Amino acid sequence: MKPIYAKPPIGNRTAFQIRKDYLDVLDTKWHYHAEYELTCIKYPSGKRIAGKSISLFEELDLVFFGPNLPHAWSSESAIGESKAIECTTVPHPYAIVVHFSKSCFGDSFFSIPEMTSILGVLELSNRGVLIQGASRKKIVDLMEEMLDCSDAFRVINLLKILDEISKSQDVSLLSSAGYWTNINDHDTIRMSSIYEFIMNNFKNEIDLEEISSKAHMTPSAFCRYFKARTKKTMIEFINELRVNYACQLLEENTRSITQICFEAGFNNTSNFNRRFKFIKGITPQQYKSNIQHIFQKNKV
Repeated sequence: MKPIYAKPPIGNRTAFQIRKDYLDVLDTKWHYHAEYELTCIKYPSGKRIAGKSISLFEELDLVFFGPNLPHAWSSESAIGESKAIECTTVPHPYAIVVHFSKSCFGDSFFSIPEMTSILGVLELSNRGVLIQGASRKKIVDLMEEMLDCSDAFRVINLLKILDEISKSQDVSLLSSAGYWTNINDHDTIRMSSIYEFIMNNFKNEIDLEEISSKAHMTPSAFCRYFKARTKKTMIEFINELRVNYACQLLEENTRSITQICFEAGFNNTSNFNRRFKFIKGITPQQYKSNIQHIFQKNKV
């Protein structure tokens, strides 16, 4: 699974692009691009990958991505488990996608005092911003309006959307800080290859010699390179990915914690519990209990 560079077809005469795609099957390529992306997915259920975050969603997903953050959606219920969905029994699934660059409003537009909060949102988008609750409905309505309104009102609605995200209490970050930093075009190709290998093998023991050879580096040079680009060691990066995957399995509530420990790639439960608590601040059992409590509360 290798992220491809996808150049959104933004014309020279438009500040940004918005489109609506109807979906027979939810299966977007794992990709990245230099533009910001706001995407609304209307689909019965599916899986979202954003950087190191792997999550499930149901019915409606709204995410704001910053530049060069790899992302994808699929109808799989979990990694490696294909889930076919019959879409004829529900309103036709669709995606609304907005692409824009920071410079589309002018080089200094977001530096004025009135844009301070929106500038903060643009910076946080490098980690992927998940939007839920009342804000999600308001933003989706604005996106629907943008499809039919004039060019000027499209720009106004985009600013309204960014302002709503900056004020909302219904947002959360998907990926950890410093996902990729100091990336140039050559780095992007190399880091994509490294990330592809990690995504395909994170549940197994990853050999430093093997992954460094794929990057055409010595192990010591690879370790320095990886830390400089991600601000994490490779094992820290992999442990975060494994813990995020374990959280998904805990939320599904179909396996024991011991089963999840080994399925996520940890070799013993004590190491799993220690790493999980270090990254999430609570134990796997506490995380599972919290999820069950929320589920029961929403069920009432």
